Amino acid sequence: MQNEGVPFFLPLGLSWEGKIYRKGHIRLATTLDELEIQGSDDVGMNTRYRDIMLLTRVIEDFDTLKPVTVDMIENLYEADFLYLQLLYKELSGEAETRITSVCPQCGARTVINLPRLYEDMSLYKQKEEGQE
Repeated sequence: MQNEGVPFFLPLGLSWEGKIYRKGHIRLATTLDELEIQGSDDVGMNTRYRDIMLLTRVIEDFDTLKPVTVDMIENLYEADFLYLQLLYKELSGEAETRITSVCPQCGARTVINLPRLYEDMSLYKQKEEGQE
């Protein structure tokens, strides 16, 4: 199996040096990625920071930005960070693909398909050509 990057499109985008970056590529982690993360004193028992470190290793680029740094991941909007975590878990086969949500007011149940969670983000999406 080749470890080629899978393209992604962030719902909100990384604001970096006066520009918004929304496209990128992510790949599965290798054993070396995992070993080096676990060996970091910064990770410790903080799973959130572990995910930040992992994403810096498996995200190949944000458009033209390479390499991806801890500062970049820390500056993502929470929605984009969660999106990348879900995408990575989906790629590695760890994620449930559907969840059920219950409205607290009326009790209506809605099944949410996680891989398609951000498909209807037209308010946030930029045109493919033009604004980048």
